[in-house]
Amino acid sequence: MEEHQQQQLSSLAVTHLLQHTLRSLCIHESSQWVYAVFWRILPRNYPPPKWDTQGSAYDRSRGNRRNWILVWEDGFCNFAAAAEMNAEECGAGHDGLQPELFFKMSHEIYNYGEGMIGKVAADHSHKWIYKEPNDQEINFLSAWHHSADSHPRTWEAQFRSGIKTIALIAVREGVIQLGAVHKVIEDLSYVVLLRKKLSYIESIPGVLLPHPSSSAAYPIKVDAAYGVTP
Repeated sequence: MEEHQQQQLSSLAVTHLLQHTLRSLCIHESSQWVYAVFWRILPRNYPPPKWDTQGSAYDRSRGNRRNWILVWEDGFCNFAAAAEMNAEECGAGHDGLQPELFFKMSHEIYNYGEGMIGKVAADHSHKWIYKEPNDQEINFLSAWHHSADSHPRTWEAQFRSGIKTIALIAVREGVIQLGAVHKVIEDLSYVVLLRKKLSYIESIPGVLLPHPSSSAAYPIKVDAAYGVTP
């Protein structure tokens, strides 16, 4: 009985490991980020075409990129820190990033290889995006509307809420999206360290859900108003 309970506890710990990892990116003293989201690459239809698999692993370099999508797997936001830092930046009365805006991202689905997040995933690259000063903000947003790499529709509202930096970092199974309320300079050593951390996490059996065919395959619930877990 005790062994069975230990296995259950171990399984529970594993399923929360991704959430814990995202949380750790935002809450340690030297952290510059107020939120972290993991966008997971999944087959558009499950099971995927046989020519897209190599044994038990998917080979996304073969076949049509349209067979893959990116969906919200998990996310964490330190709303208290976001509000505090935003008040320092913008003054009292500015609420900053709110839960409803953060969790609105969980409904987004991106095509692999298309748009900002999809291209970062397909190219296994990274990208830092900044909100420009107010006098250039209109030009900045307008430029995105005419760009092949247009940013996700939730970003404009995030920039208006006080987010000033959004970073995208491709990892083996998807893309990590990070948000900050001040300008964070691109740091290649941070990219390398984050990829190493996520590579280890992704390799642990049970951390990622088996193979849901889409984000609708499992409900999203709020975890203590700070993160979400499937």
